[in-house]
Amino acid sequence: MIRIAIVDDDADDLKLLQSNIERFFQSSGGEYSLFAFSDGEDLLYRYDGSYDVIFLDVEMRWSNGIDVARSIRERDRDTALIFISRIAQYAVQGYSVDALDYILKPVEYASFEKKMLKALHHVQRHRAHRIRISQDGDYHWLSSDAIRYVEVYGHALIYHTEEGVFRATGTISAAAEELAPFHFIQCTRFSLVNLKYVTGIDNGTIYLGQDALPISRRRRKEIVDALLLYNGGAV
Repeated sequence: MIRIAIVDDDADDLKLLQSNIERFFQSSGGEYSLFAFSDGEDLLYRYDGSYDVIFLDVEMRWSNGIDVARSIRERDRDTALIFISRIAQYAVQGYSVDALDYILKPVEYASFEKKMLKALHHVQRHRAHRIRISQDGDYHWLSSDAIRYVEVYGHALIYHTEEGVFRATGTISAAAEELAPFHFIQCTRFSLVNLKYVTGIDNGTIYLGQDALPISRRRRKEIVDALLLYNGGAV
């Protein structure tokens, strides 16, 4: 099931895009859920990080699509953002918020079909690696590939990622179980690491670049074996 959001304050443009989406999935046979918003603030107010694809109008009466996209990216790095506008020059601004693509209005089906196929390919590459974390009542979606390590701090989990540091509720055992399929291994009762970022191991310490984490003595062999397997026999 693909979850799609459309944000456009022009009723005719919104209807046309809905029609193109319906036509696409009738032809492809896929399943989808469609959510329509007449303003970017409405989307942000209800945003829970569950949309796979978002078609976002750049010029709206009450909000600017680029600003809305920036707010989305603060919570969700992976959703496929596709801007729609009547002015081609806005396409350049899409790079600042990692937009997947851009469609000129009025949206013609041939153009839409290409963009939609590109968006579905993006979703397929990212969906299995998206981790949802809860932070102060809000949800954030992280790519497992971007998570370097996770540690317990007080009663919270701290996710150290390539995009920054995220604080979340949860337990290290639950995080370890969820991340295990993506080459994560627990070092102690208080931390787990992504083998992708491990640069070395020395006695009771594992290194991830400039970061160093302690290793539980009883877990050392398991960690070394996992590193050997991950690196094809060489640490």
